[in-house]
Amino acid sequence: MIKKQQKWIALLVTLTFMWLLQVSTMPVAAASTTEQIGSANAEKAPSFIEEEGDSSYQPRKKSALPLILGVVAVGALAAVLFLVVLKTKYDITGIWTITVSWINPVITGSFDATFTGDKKSGTSSSGSNSGVYSVSGKDATFNFGSGSYTGIFNSKTTMSGTMHNNSGNSGTFTATKKPSSTAGLIKNDDLVTGEKTTK
Repeated sequence: MIKKQQKWIALLVTLTFMWLLQVSTMPVAAASTTEQIGSANAEKAPSFIEEEGDSSYQPRKKSALPLILGVVAVGALAAVLFLVVLKTKYDITGIWTITVSWINPVITGSFDATFTGDKKSGTSSSGSNSGVYSVSGKDATFNFGSGSYTGIFNSKTTMSGTMHNNSGNSGTFTATKKPSSTAGLIKNDDLVTGEKTTK
């Protein structure tokens, strides 16, 4: 519900910003039209002022309205950026498909991981491995047993980063959030921890 309200507020502020920009250009156009008419009249009747005996010319004072509208427009744009960009919250809770590429030993593949808790912290689990996660802004860290992952949100539904385990093995990963619960892809725990197990 809060996300919908933020979208509506952002849309309203954007429309207001566009309207203010359009209105702020109108006095300028009107002034230039007045100047054109005035210059045309001056060309047609160059002796009009002299005939009237008025030798003093009062220049038209510029209106402060465009400046005020400009300031309001900048404020509106700043509000949109704050609501849409700075207030974006990344939600790691749910099921993610994580694709890993361990270096030594070389282990590649994909598995499903479940994150349970809130947007900032909770538990992470995959197969027989479990751990904890934490999220701060775009940064996310989590672990499954001996496998520790450090990454960032590239969008609300994708992550990427690096990983390592207690044996010194390291690698990279990418993750994609699933829209709904489905069967896991995990086949063995080697993908999760990056350690060869004897079976």
